[in-house]
Amino acid sequence: MVFKSLNEAAYSIIRDKILHGDFELGSRIREDALAEEISISRTPVREAINRLVADGIIIKKAQRGLYLIDPDPEQIKDNIDIRISLEKLAVEKCIERSTDDDIEEISNSLKSFKNALTRKDYDACNELDSDFHALIAQTSRNVRLMTLLNDLSAFFKLVRKEEKKQNPGIKNESTLKEHRCIAKAIKKRDIPAAKEAVEVNIQTMRSNLFNQRIPRG
Repeated sequence: MVFKSLNEAAYSIIRDKILHGDFELGSRIREDALAEEISISRTPVREAINRLVADGIIIKKAQRGLYLIDPDPEQIKDNIDIRISLEKLAVEKCIERSTDDDIEEISNSLKSFKNALTRKDYDACNELDSDFHALIAQTSRNVRLMTLLNDLSAFFKLVRKEEKKQNPGIKNESTLKEHRCIAKAIKKRDIPAAKEAVEVNIQTMRSNLFNQRIPRG
């Protein structure tokens, strides 16, 4: 039981460090250095890294070691296409399975985003952006769908690190507006409108990513 708790602690700490930008995309991940840094023994850290490899956040390169992902444009496009499909399914199941209280919670969650935007706390906005989508997935009551979207959320938190550094106020205003459209459609239990609003939101992300991302080669 203690061993399992250490595994979970190591996984949570390392994942949070990665998602909060402690490592550059493509940088090497050293198991021994991580274990020393977070004061957890090598075995739980190794298990945590294996989970992060399974999550698609860390990759193993033959004869070279472990590295944080640095996906190419095609990989990003593929994951965006997958995310659109999954988010549409999530919002459909959310509407079908949610109670009125669930829907009210989704609408109310946008107040925190608005408050963070007013404070110009753009780091909080980015977290609340992910939390909004996670809440919809949670309300779908489909555990496997929630897991898949959570894995993609981690991927996009990494690849979007640079996206909102430019004009963060304008971009987060746009995000809030798009989230309100999604929440409004959910509240009306209008599945086609909700799916359309979700796609608009994710296509905005696609546009931002590829307008700012430096092509490889």
